[in-house]
Amino acid sequence: MNKITRQTHWEKFKGAIAPIFSGDLVSGILMVASVIIALVWANSPWSDAFHEFWEYPLKIEFNEAQLSMTLHQFVNDGLMAIFFFTIGLEIKREIIAGELSNLKKAMLPILCAIGGIVFPALIYVVLNYGDPTVTGWGIPMATDIVFALVLLTLVGSKKVPLALKVFVTALAVVDDLFAVAVIAFFYTDQIVLVSLLWAFVCFFILVGANRIGVKNPIFYGVIGIVGIWTGFFLSGVHATLAGVITAIAIPAKVELGENQFAHNIRNLLDTFERTPSTGSVFVKKKHVELVEIIRKAIRQTVPPLQSIERVLQPFVNFIVLPLFAFANTGLTLKAEDIGRLGDPLSLGIILGLVVGKFAGISLVARGAVALKIAKLPKNVQWPQVYGAAAFAGIGFTMSIFISDLAFSEEAVVREAKLAILVAFVLAVVLGTLIFKFFVKTKKGQDVKG
Repeated sequence: MNKITRQTHWEKFKGAIAPIFSGDLVSGILMVASVIIALVWANSPWSDAFHEFWEYPLKIEFNEAQLSMTLHQFVNDGLMAIFFFTIGLEIKREIIAGELSNLKKAMLPILCAIGGIVFPALIYVVLNYGDPTVTGWGIPMATDIVFALVLLTLVGSKKVPLALKVFVTALAVVDDLFAVAVIAFFYTDQIVLVSLLWAFVCFFILVGANRIGVKNPIFYGVIGIVGIWTGFFLSGVHATLAGVITAIAIPAKVELGENQFAHNIRNLLDTFERTPSTGSVFVKKKHVELVEIIRKAIRQTVPPLQSIERVLQPFVNFIVLPLFAFANTGLTLKAEDIGRLGDPLSLGIILGLVVGKFAGISLVARGAVALKIAKLPKNVQWPQVYGAAAFAGIGFTMSIFISDLAFSEEAVVREAKLAILVAFVLAVVLGTLIFKFFVKTKKGQDVKG
């Protein structure tokens, strides 16, 4: 086998395994593994150790001020604030220059997101009307974008065009925006106005810094954590919302446009090549200066919002979300828990996520296109929309998060989380079956967006 043939086979091999080890997929695998380990541990003879571990107290003291929380709260209120921060960055990016920047492009995902929120909530409320559990109506409204994209990746490019992934991403961004609003307005009990005022003073400091051209991410991080997050945590409004608020203030403008950047870099590289080398491992001072100028130009061309999002995404996907799954799905299951899957609470969550999401997104999409309010993305077929709508029924991260806010009784929270896990499995099965039996492609031809 010659060298060229070996390279060709290697390139094919890399192309085949690249989707398997993509960031979203690895994150999804880690989250599923976290759920399995948590469930096994919580139902083992060492279950008490599992729960005690997450109740370990943490304290931060500064002079006479003290901030105390458990390890479980640190994950849910602290680390998840970073997750919400990345959601805020994504929402801002999509509104400024993404699928939500143009009303014509945004109309379909916006309407479908609303359908995917209203239908599940209605199903849940109808089943739980008159019961104390009706407060959990926000649980089946959520879509877990990580798992949805993982499953679309696993289905493969022959049945999932790029345009469908873009549509699902935009839909999930709108979905997250509504979820954040629901948490802020419906799952906040008491508000300490002084602390909330402090948080918003710090927010306006960041907005002012943005307006005068401050780009340093460390500055925004320090004010965001010390000011905004602490203010929200002490105010009674859920601290994770501080992440979304902080993201709004992050600069999204570039100092150097793409065309000017390309022109400058070409000139700098020409100068670099014309400058004689030293002939050793060391470079001339002139070369060092040119390299520094190029680095500065690169920093000026990528907006801080995009740079921060790129740096944080692996941390969120590979650490924050798996830790959240590990901390919140360790359910010590009892025989009566399985029997409760027929209760209004469990049925509301399962039917809301699996049936409500599917029906809400599919019916609204059909209606919007029929009325010519919106149109399907290029190269996307209706069965592909139905499959994506089924995968949108995976609420997981946000659904689990809201269940902790909606209920105070441990048994009720446990029942809600078990129902979310059952809905997860059913949504995966439904979406997979739709893509397998109803989505057709031409033989030997990939579907491209």
